[in-house]
Amino acid sequence: MSGAVPSAVHAAAHEALARGDVFAAYDLATGVAQQDGELAYIEVRALAGMGDWQGALSRYEAAGVGARGDIDSLALRGRILKDAAFAAPPEARHVRFAEAAEAYGAVHAAKGDYYSAINAAAMAAMAGDAATAQRFARTALEGAQDAPVQDYWAHATAAEALLLLGRGAEAEAMLQAAAVREGATVAARASTYRQFTALLASPACAGVAVSLDPIRPPRTAVLTGHMFCEDPVAEARIAAAVRAALEAERIGAMFGPLACGADIVIAETCLALGIEFHVILPFAEEDFLALSVRPGGPGWEARFRRCLGAAVTIHRASAMRYVGDDTQIAFGSEVAMGLARLRAAQLGGEAVQIAVWDSAYAGGIAGAGADVMRWRSVGGRTVVIDGAGLPRARGSFTPVPTAGAATERALRVIVFTDFKGFSRLPEPVIPQFWSDVMGRCGAVLMAHRAEIRCLNTWGDALYLALEDVRAAAAVLCGLQEALAGIDAEALGLPPGSGMRIAAHYGSVYAVDDPVTGMPNYYGTEVSRAARLEPIAPPRQVYVTEPMAAAIEMTCRDAFVCRYVGQRALDKDFGIERIYRLERSMVNGSFVIKDS
Repeated sequence: MSGAVPSAVHAAAHEALARGDVFAAYDLATGVAQQDGELAYIEVRALAGMGDWQGALSRYEAAGVGARGDIDSLALRGRILKDAAFAAPPEARHVRFAEAAEAYGAVHAAKGDYYSAINAAAMAAMAGDAATAQRFARTALEGAQDAPVQDYWAHATAAEALLLLGRGAEAEAMLQAAAVREGATVAARASTYRQFTALLASPACAGVAVSLDPIRPPRTAVLTGHMFCEDPVAEARIAAAVRAALEAERIGAMFGPLACGADIVIAETCLALGIEFHVILPFAEEDFLALSVRPGGPGWEARFRRCLGAAVTIHRASAMRYVGDDTQIAFGSEVAMGLARLRAAQLGGEAVQIAVWDSAYAGGIAGAGADVMRWRSVGGRTVVIDGAGLPRARGSFTPVPTAGAATERALRVIVFTDFKGFSRLPEPVIPQFWSDVMGRCGAVLMAHRAEIRCLNTWGDALYLALEDVRAAAAVLCGLQEALAGIDAEALGLPPGSGMRIAAHYGSVYAVDDPVTGMPNYYGTEVSRAARLEPIAPPRQVYVTEPMAAAIEMTCRDAFVCRYVGQRALDKDFGIERIYRLERSMVNGSFVIKDS
């Protein structure tokens, strides 16, 4: 795409923002050859929506978004500083909130709008400046009430001003009115909900009670359920129960596969209700059809394809063939669960599991019972729809035969690293490289040696595999941190040199290497990890979407994955949605720059 950006791209990106799908908005904003000012604004909005305030501020300044001069663009900087304040250490937050209040106040001084006034009021309140907060709140209330367009934002602004003025009952009534006004999108309500939640928890609104039910974000859901044969009576019963559950739970987005029976009935019900549906296929589509769709009867495949065509997104957890391994199915479920939790985190809502299940769990890692056990193991809540008595369908697909000796399969995190610029390293400093660079890597790996199932090195590169996702995330960030202080120029390397670190999570063959006699892992997912490493920027940790989903499921308390967009893997290995792995810690040393 070149030249002027089609208006359809702008419209689609804004629509994605409105429904709270910041990943889709980011992809649209960055997926053109020559980005315009509107798409730069959307990109920054999306980054902020992902929680990446540092990336958002950096891009805001680099793209000159503020130079556009409109209220939205100017106020966006205040929004980013607000996010920085919430992410700051407790002892520094009041200073950061004051910076955000000053930024919003400057926009209001220039534009006289109620939007920047109410945000200046909220930030001043969070900073402990009650007088300034009250002054801006009165100004915002007057502006919102006099606005020529009485839409969602006018009512939400008035509600927030009333809250800051201590008029809780009036604020609650205004929120109820806002929820039915034009512009009450998912993203708009979620934004207001976050702001109100923060204010109500602060000393600024102590003693004020306001129900936030009218603007509570919709829940996100992940599905699981039994495969069953075509049966109009059974399908009608399940569809009615699913519809009741979706409405009672206020589901806004659903993630899962499209097997015959429960999956497709849930998908069709979601689509009929206008609920976003996101498909996750665990392996090659044709194999999935043969294993999980066609066994239920001839009509399911057409329904599968209709649902697939109507889905908002289609995620392929793996492109590999089905080899008769339950870890492949469990892997797809783990990805679906993690993506549901990621989406819920964006909206500030809850992620729940909708399960059409007979409440029997016979063990194993795949199937509805296993999915329920996995979801509950991480504290998730399951809404169970009685799946007893369904005319169950059983997969009869014969997988691709495995040539050679019998092998085991396992779910593993596969890590590849490589030091960019190593091939140009002057010979005299190679010993120093081994000491300074590989020595630091060795110290990190030694600290986690018990969790590493496979380890190899050659030259400047590392290859390792781990079973535990939390341990893997600790190793990845540990390597990054250990090498952060390396002076590449002192080693004779050009600027921009550094270790590229990449990881993927998937189902692989576990073997004893016939060459080394040591444990090793092979398969499509190992190659997938290897193809990611060359495109990772030096000194950053890149992970695939399945790895990001696994981290969200297992260790979201300690690590966070920042979406960086769709990237083409090395050697034409396809296009992946890629994330940057970081520890969940505040960066207290970050300095806010003046615009």
